[in-house]
Amino acid sequence: MLDTVRQWAVKARGDWRAHGTAYELVRILTAPARRLLVRLRVVGADNLPADGPVILVANHVSFFDSVLLMFALPRPVAFIGKAEYTDNRITNWLFCGAGMIPVRRENPGDLSHVFEEVADVLRRGEVIGVFPEGTRSRDGMLHRGHSGAAHLALTTGAPLVPVGIVGTDRVLPTGARLVRPFRHATIRVGRPIDVQASGLTKSTKRARREVTDRFMAEIRRLCAQRYIDQYAPTPRTVEAGV
Repeated sequence: MLDTVRQWAVKARGDWRAHGTAYELVRILTAPARRLLVRLRVVGADNLPADGPVILVANHVSFFDSVLLMFALPRPVAFIGKAEYTDNRITNWLFCGAGMIPVRRENPGDLSHVFEEVADVLRRGEVIGVFPEGTRSRDGMLHRGHSGAAHLALTTGAPLVPVGIVGTDRVLPTGARLVRPFRHATIRVGRPIDVQASGLTKSTKRARREVTDRFMAEIRRLCAQRYIDQYAPTPRTVEAGV
C-alpha cells in the first residue's frame, strides 16, 4: 500500500511539473488568499471560447497579472514565465503546477523548446496566455507588441482573445515584495480575433505586424492605457540606462 502511494506521488509530481495537472488543487489552495487580497471583477468572460485552442494576449502591469489570469477565467490558462520564478521549491510547485512554462531569456535554446511546448498546449485544445509587450510596463504605458503571439495564431489557426487588465499595478506594484490587500482590479475580455477569417494564412513579417497591431489596439481599448509605439525596455536596459 505504501509503495503504491509513493508511486502515485512521484507520478503526480512529474505531472504537475510537465502538464499542470495540479491546476485544480492549486486553484483551491490559493482561492482564500486571492479573494482576500484582491477585489476582482471579470468583464466579458463569455467572450472566451468554451473549448478549443485559444491564445490570450494581455497587457502586463504587475507580476500578479498571470496569477489572476490563471485562475479567474472559466478555463485554465497556461503561461510562459521566467524560469527564475521556479527556482524556489514552493513557487516551482505553485507555478508549474498551475501550468506555467518556464523559460530563461538568456538561454537561446530555451526559446525553441518553449515554442514547441506552447504549440503542444494549443494542439491539445487548451488556452495559452501571452504578454506581447514582453515584460511588465514600468512607466504605466502600453508598449508596442512583439509578434510572437501573431506567429502562433497564423501557424496554428488558434483564435486570439485580447484582454485588458486594470488595477493590478496597485495590488502589487513593480519592485514591491508584498501584495497590498483589498485593492480593486478588473479583467476585461474582448471578442476573439480569427486571423484566418481575415484572409491571413501565412506567417509573413507583414502579416505578423498587421495581426499584432490589431490585437494591441483591442488591448488598448480594454485597458485604457496610453499607447506608445516603442518596445518596453527590459530590466537590464533600464539598469544600463539604455
